Formats: sequence, structure tokens, C-alpha cells
Amino acid sequence: MQATDFDVVVIGGGPAGSCAAAFARQRGLSVCIVEKEAFPRFRIGESLLPMGNAVLKAAGVWEKIESAGFVEKYGARFYLADGSAEKTVDFSKGYVGGLERTFQVERAKFDALLLEHARSLGAEVRIGTAVREVQEAKDHVSVTMGENGGAVAAVTARWVIDCAGRDNLYGSEQKRAVDPARWARRAAVYAHFTGVPRAEGPRGGDTVIVRMPEGWFWLIPIDTERTSVGLVTTTSAWRDLGVEPEELFRQTVAASPRLRELMGEAVAVQPYRVTADYSYFRKELAGARVVLAGDAAGFFDPIFSSGVYVATWSAQQAVAMIAEAQAAGRGLKDRERAGYTRRVKAHAEVFCRMITAFYDNDSFAVFMTPRPPWDLGRGLTSIVAGHARLIWPLWWRFKIFLVVCWLQKWVPLVAPIDYEATVMRG
Repeated sequence: MQATDFDVVVIGGGPAGSCAAAFARQRGLSVCIVEKEAFPRFRIGESLLPMGNAVLKAAGVWEKIESAGFVEKYGARFYLADGSAEKTVDFSKGYVGGLERTFQVERAKFDALLLEHARSLGAEVRIGTAVREVQEAKDHVSVTMGENGGAVAAVTARWVIDCAGRDNLYGSEQKRAVDPARWARRAAVYAHFTGVPRAEGPRGGDTVIVRMPEGWFWLIPIDTERTSVGLVTTTSAWRDLGVEPEELFRQTVAASPRLRELMGEAVAVQPYRVTADYSYFRKELAGARVVLAGDAAGFFDPIFSSGVYVATWSAQQAVAMIAEAQAAGRGLKDRERAGYTRRVKAHAEVFCRMITAFYDNDSFAVFMTPRPPWDLGRGLTSIVAGHARLIWPLWWRFKIFLVVCWLQKWVPLVAPIDYEATVMRG
């Protein structure tokens, strides 16, 4: 077997890449992280899920996160745009215990903390270096990379874990083939603000969601002063208005009594940013020696804050799989590759169904019901907290919720919502 420079090359230094490196180092594998951007760097997606705490604890970084001063998160609050209805999700009231709390994080700080943790475990980190080519051989992978200054280097490894997001910078066929789209194309316009009011006490760390006819707003506190605020809407609705991002943001706030209340004194402290067409999933997530994890594998939608959790969880699964193959001195078998793809997609599918329910007007009316029957609320709370492994008490409650959502289209089992009216009153 050919000698290699590293056991694992990890492409991307975000949460998935840093956790993949940490898990690989825990198993005694030599690791090189290749990251094209300088850290710290801005990223959106500041809200963690309690189910992800266990992954971060397993990576050995949880104590560092707890001492970093991030905002504690105990749940989420959902509002209609006119404030006529609201629903509080309190993680402590879910069916599954141990999911009471997590954090809202400034991603620049959080991602840098995870990357430094991987470095502290012995991972080599190459910043300002982009991967240009990945070539698989029978018993190794050749990785060509270039530094920002122009120098080019090539290394060999037994494995590559691609955690570099949706970009296909090195021309990978594996990243080119994607599953069919599940929803209408959407775009997000967002920035960080000061002057956004918060609830008193523990509820002040909640994620706040404001639902409108064509989309929704998030408000996520990331420190004592700043709040991440973003608008998600369909690209077709935005195109019909024909306005610039900041004007779209302003008009949407002005149309909602609840948002006018929340954003009346808010001041943007950074330029508005836009992300569009972000929902996708690759068809095949594992080759013989190249595995996709995190956003490189896929990403659905930010509404239930599943991104960081699914990213780090998939990284944990990827390392466990390749470590077993490494110990046996072989590449990944077809059944292992298919099994990894199936597991990651099945985990993400639970969030996908919740996202579909959120965007469907009839289903969202069911979600907003204050006291759903059959104790469905506790099960949904655990799923919203990230418990995508549907143990029996969650499975049957989730199935009944989906059935009620379907029936709501034909027989109103809960009071329908007049979404157009929510942005016309007041």
C-alpha cells in the first residue's frame, strides 16, 4: 500500500470540517484541514439545536463552547405577521429529556473556536488554501491545492472528507449530481442589528420567527447587543417586486405590524447580505475514498436551525465509517457508501417534512394550534429540538401530525389562518 502524507484530508474548516478533524484525531488518524478563507470569517446560521450538544460533547469541545459567553437558547417563538397568533416552543417540555438548552452563537467566533479545537488535538490546518483537484486511486487520494499567494502543493491521503459546502470548486462529479428540488426557490436577505427588543429572562434567548404569506423572518440574539435578522422569501415574489435587497427588507418589515414593533428601533451594523437557491442534496454522498459531509452533502432550509447539527452529526458518521475501513486496510464497500447516504438523508428528511409543513399554509395552522390533541405538542417539541431519530413515542406523534396536516386541506380541524390579512391590518 502506498505511503501517504495524511490519513485524512478535510476540505473546509467550518463546523463539519472541524468536527470531522476532531473525531479523526480522537481515533489516532493524522489530519490536514484545508480552508480557503481566513478565520474568523462571517457566516450565517447562528442558532444551534439541543440535539447537537451531544455531538459537540463527543468532539471534546463542549466545555469551550459553554465558557465562550454565547447566548443561552431555551426554545423558540413563532408569530403571525400581525401578532394575532403566537406559539412558544419550550425545549424543556419536550417528550425526550436532556434537550432543555443550547446556544445562539456568532458564527465567526464559534467556527474559529471549533477550528482551534481541532488544531489543539493535532490536526494540521492550512488557511488561505483552496483545493483545486481531487483524484481517487485504489488505495489513496491525491489532493492538489493552491495558496492565495499562488504556490501549489499536492498531498496524498487515505481519505478525503469534503466539508466545503455547496461550492464545487474542484470539479467533482460527485457534487454535481443532486436530488430533485423539493420546494420553490427561495432567497434570504439578512444582516446583524442593534436595538432589537428581547423578552425578559430566559425567553430573551429564543429564536423568534415571524410568518408571512410568502415567507418569514428570523430574529436570533447573538450577544448582549446584536441580533441576526433575516428575511426568507421566494425568488419569484422578490422578482415581481423588482427592488434591491435592502428595500425588499424594508418593505416587508413595513407590511407587518409584528415586525414594525420588533424592528422599529433597529439599526443595521453591517451591510445586507443575500443567499439564494440554497436548498439541495447530492445524490451520492460517499465514494470509495471521498465522503461528503455537512453542507457539501446537502442543506434544506434554515427555518428549524438544523444546519449546524446535521453538519456536525454527518461528520461524526463519516469518520466512524472511514475509521472502520481504515482499520481493515480497504476502501469503502458499496453497502457502506449506500448506507451512509441513506442514514444522512433519512436524518435530514425529518427536518425536511417539518419544513414542508411550515411552508404549507394549512399545515402551519396545525403547527400553531396552542394545545394539539394526543400529546402531539411534546413530540413535536423534541423534533424541533433536533431529535430526528424517531423513536416510537416520537414516530407515531409525528405521523399523526402529518396526517392532520393533510386532512386540514379538506376538513378544517383547526382554525384556518388568513395569511393575507396578517400583513394588511394595523
